[in-house]
Amino acid sequence: MNTCDISPNNQRGFTLLEIIVTLILVSISAAVIFPVMGTNLIRSAEPVERLNDHHLLVQEMDRLTGIYRNAIHNDTLNINTFKTNDVDTSPYVDAGLTEFISLGDGTYSTSSPNILRVVLVNNDQTLVALFAQ
Repeated sequence: MNTCDISPNNQRGFTLLEIIVTLILVSISAAVIFPVMGTNLIRSAEPVERLNDHHLLVQEMDRLTGIYRNAIHNDTLNINTFKTNDVDTSPYVDAGLTEFISLGDGTYSTSSPNILRVVLVNNDQTLVALFAQ
């Protein structure tokens, strides 16, 4: 009598049905996960770039503030000279927004200016500081 013995010791490998089901599940999972992961991987450097841009602005503003404080300490501060020699030569200064202003009653104007507003821009990052005579 020829009988096929199907005992657990005689089975080896996977059936074709198991392999097909596994491939289908992996394909569906990949189709769902890939668009999400692809976008995140492509855009993962953006926060680092923004932080680097901000850091460069902070460094430049620290440099300008150091020059300003040194001039105050040495009693040699001339705000017009500071603007011309130091602020206007900065690679990050926004010449259109950097100007002399005067503050009063919660608003500012450019009439009788006594404060220098310095605006530094690097890509989409902006840093503003006020310097007084």
